[in-house]
Amino acid sequence: MFHLINTFSEISNKYTSIICDLWGCLHNGVKSFPEALNALEDFKASNGKVILVTNAPRPIANVKDQIASLGIKEHHYDMLLTSGDITSDYINISCENKSNIFHIGGKRHHSIYKNMIHEQRISIEIDNIEFADLIVCTEPFDPLRDQLSDYESTFKIGIDKKLTLLCANPDLVVDVGETREMCAGSLASMYENMGGKVIYFGKPYDNIYQEAYSFLTKAKVQEEESILCIGDGLNTDIRGANNQKLDSLLVIGGLLKKKHLIEKRNVNVIDKRKLCQTIENNKVHVDYVIKFFR
Repeated sequence: MFHLINTFSEISNKYTSIICDLWGCLHNGVKSFPEALNALEDFKASNGKVILVTNAPRPIANVKDQIASLGIKEHHYDMLLTSGDITSDYINISCENKSNIFHIGGKRHHSIYKNMIHEQRISIEIDNIEFADLIVCTEPFDPLRDQLSDYESTFKIGIDKKLTLLCANPDLVVDVGETREMCAGSLASMYENMGGKVIYFGKPYDNIYQEAYSFLTKAKVQEEESILCIGDGLNTDIRGANNQKLDSLLVIGGLLKKKHLIEKRNVNVIDKRKLCQTIENNKVHVDYVIKFFR
């Protein structure tokens, strides 16, 4: 059974570091949440380390600019990690010879390849998977309109060619403001279920947490039991915390708000019974629950 808290300050003195999600906790893709940023500032003022970890399929520099435009500045955190940056590092190492990559996603995400295109070590295919050596998925081609069935014939070709799919964002969905969009994780899961090989980068997978531990070790913060993972995704943030044997704080006001926040006397309250069932159904353990990170 989880502990319900109203503010992060109720438990913050138990931890020396936090690994905090971005989307759904600190912003909604349109605006940042002032109370959440105040909570980060208070934690840093008490010498806490703040590591922001996002499954955004873009390099760190791109995400840093994006969140700065939403009001999340460098003084709010000590380190930023993105699944896109880790994916980029993997491609950079693995594609020693020239590779043809079938890219699923918008052209804006070609930033994941950094200098590899200019160095002519890779070429990008978006029309014909027949010429590809590798599939990289950052998002659906059209996150708002695409259906999983749209990719079935393409995926069959990829599986027949024994192509590996690199998933740069394990999230299944994301809420942009009030609009829900499909993410790369949904496509990767389909490819895997059809028999294809998938390599995932980001939460809940080990690779991104190892980067966080490396930073904390250099910062001389080595006690893993003093790290708290904060996020709104049960199968990414919370499962990742469980896999790493770290404490977790689930933020209901993100992905789960429509299902688990109910209005009583003009106040949003958590439907505890339904939330307990959802947590049990997802087979994860949650230490703390909060309506909104603040």
